[in-house]
Amino acid sequence: MIKYTVSFDHANQHLINVKLTINQKLNAKQQFWLPDWIPGSYMIRDFSKNITQISAQTKQSKIPLTKISKSTWQINQEVEQLEINYQVYAWDLSVRSAHLDNQHCFFNGTSVFLAIKNKEDNQCSVILNKPNLSFCANWKVATSMLSTDINEQGFGEYQCENYSELIDHPFEMANFIETVFIVDQIEHRMVFTEAPKNIDLKRIAKDVQTICQYECSFFNDNYPPFKNYLFMTFVQKNGYGGLEHMSSTALHCSHEDLPKIGDDISKKSESYQRFLALCSHEYFHCWNVKRIKPLRFKQYQLQQEVNTELLWFFEGITSYYDELFLVRSGVINVENYLDMLAKNITRYLRAGGRKKQTVTDSSFDAWTKFYKQDENSVNSIVSYYVKGGLVALCLDFKIREQTEGKNDLDDLLRQIWQSYGKIQKGVDEKDIQIMTETLVGENMDSFFNHLLYSTDELDLTSVFKKLNINFQVLAESKSLDKGGYASKIIERADVNSLNITHKTHSMGAEIINVFDHGCASEAGLSNKDIIIAIDGYRINSKELDQLLTGLPLETEIEVSYFRRDKLYHCAVKLTPSVANTCYLNLKTENHNDLFNDWIGIKT
Repeated sequence: MIKYTVSFDHANQHLINVKLTINQKLNAKQQFWLPDWIPGSYMIRDFSKNITQISAQTKQSKIPLTKISKSTWQINQEVEQLEINYQVYAWDLSVRSAHLDNQHCFFNGTSVFLAIKNKEDNQCSVILNKPNLSFCANWKVATSMLSTDINEQGFGEYQCENYSELIDHPFEMANFIETVFIVDQIEHRMVFTEAPKNIDLKRIAKDVQTICQYECSFFNDNYPPFKNYLFMTFVQKNGYGGLEHMSSTALHCSHEDLPKIGDDISKKSESYQRFLALCSHEYFHCWNVKRIKPLRFKQYQLQQEVNTELLWFFEGITSYYDELFLVRSGVINVENYLDMLAKNITRYLRAGGRKKQTVTDSSFDAWTKFYKQDENSVNSIVSYYVKGGLVALCLDFKIREQTEGKNDLDDLLRQIWQSYGKIQKGVDEKDIQIMTETLVGENMDSFFNHLLYSTDELDLTSVFKKLNINFQVLAESKSLDKGGYASKIIERADVNSLNITHKTHSMGAEIINVFDHGCASEAGLSNKDIIIAIDGYRINSKELDQLLTGLPLETEIEVSYFRRDKLYHCAVKLTPSVANTCYLNLKTENHNDLFNDWIGIKT
């Protein structure tokens, strides 16, 4: 068995010490490698750059360890046994890598565990040594990896069947708070690191349990596809994100995302709904991504990019269901859900890149475009999460239409689970369309080409018409206008826009994005320009929106701004705001049967 012994006694220096012990014969030229990326996050991250020291030895003596590429080493002689010692600098506070200080430790195996080439299928054990440091005395361990011999705090030995499993169970160590609930006889554990002391754990557990129970029932299986499940949440003043694993997820959230003891339990804040949707999203990945996965991901090539067009399905479908499951399970109400949906449509409409990039190209180029966004990304790319979720909405109602309400997207997902995920068969690039055509009984080339391979606008109007929902797309009234649910039809006059996004700066308003072909772009304004005055009067970010809405349409203004610390002036003829803000509202309190079936209301 391959053994990894991990120690944390250099927490103040953010160094994780690893001893890799291999008690078997190794030939000369045996190689050892570390992944360059982590599944679920499609960007080359070069984790090996954080290995600060590395050496190898047998029981008798040290032997040379030669680096042959940026993330691969090899020995040049035959050995009967080998021990490799190395240090990993762990100072990436994200869900993707490793972070160690005197308050906690979190790490993914892709950042810490060297693989042994051609022995990736061997069993592995991990021994976590409890830090011999006073500030770590109360640390506990959270992981979904199965234990074989651990103490009451969780330090000790864990075991897994192969390297793929080894890197799919992250670890969190801290004096965290936790709660436990049961779904289908499976223990689900939630741990929160650096959380405010007054968060309402019982309320969170009840809501998340309800969501998990609904998702498990969704697939019509007798039991979930894991032996235990763990939500690991690191709480910050401002944080958000998640990364899925086989039987756990690593999450970041903000203080405001979590309900507090004493809050009105009849209401759920927008930020708490966002946290619940994040939990829903990552939990659904247990099926859709971790088990139903692209054929090209069946054997991860972790030292090179692996491109697929299918992220629109794996992330987009998940993004569609993560919020829909909240209302279907009864955790939020219909109005809350329509508010979330309208804001997603607004995000889609705000991205000018939707007119340039298809959702399949967005997926294929995730490595170089979606995960490496810059100030012009809003003009050049579309999100396979956001557009993918709306593609799922359109696909759902197309299936309902073609089968006269006998089938829907739920049925497609369940069939894909049985035909692919449950038997660990990879999904090829065209299999989703083939499965859909089998379900509806006709060719769907035209429909899929429109959704996936063109930049034509999605036909959302017809979807909401069928649902008896008012669908409005209005000009934004200010830069922070996100759209949402409206209790009635909104009447709004056109207002001016600079066609930019901006943020507060100590000197004025700093430009974040400049939209293509807008008045700011035509006048030459650019990202990072700091607007300090309009028509000679000093202005800040908040005042800029207020000023523009109060001026007559198509007014010409003089903008004074700093670029690279030099003062410039330009004339800008304002243009009306673009129609890019979505509002949804119900036409009547009496929903039609299609709406009730979609939203999960039993009649």
